[in-house]
Amino acid sequence: MDSKTLLLAYMRAKKYSQFQEVAADLGFTSSYISSINHGKSQLTDATAKKMAEEAGLDVSEVLLSMAAVRETDPELKQAWYDILAKYTKGTSAALALGMAVLLAPSPGPDLTAHNVYYVK
Repeated sequence: MDSKTLLLAYMRAKKYSQFQEVAADLGFTSSYISSINHGKSQLTDATAKKMAEEAGLDVSEVLLSMAAVRETDPELKQAWYDILAKYTKGTSAALALGMAVLLAPSPGPDLTAHNVYYVK
């Protein structure tokens, strides 16, 4: 995720339709928000953290992704993407396990009919 994608996710979460609304909300100028939208500027980690939290996104995943996007050295960029892939794989597995536990039938009374006679 780059700064522009985070900006758009934040706008969607806050139901903003104008960059001026984001600028006023975060205390930035409209031109700064516009430069982020055009890819000319990047958000700081602190601002990205705040926006991710308010948009309901995984802060760690957003920060890892932004570090990968900002990196200019190809080897380091790949290392960041590898870390991000491991992180998201781990969180996906944890989420799947959590959902399996939540969706598993709860132990309760056995409602099986044991007194049913089958006739041929």
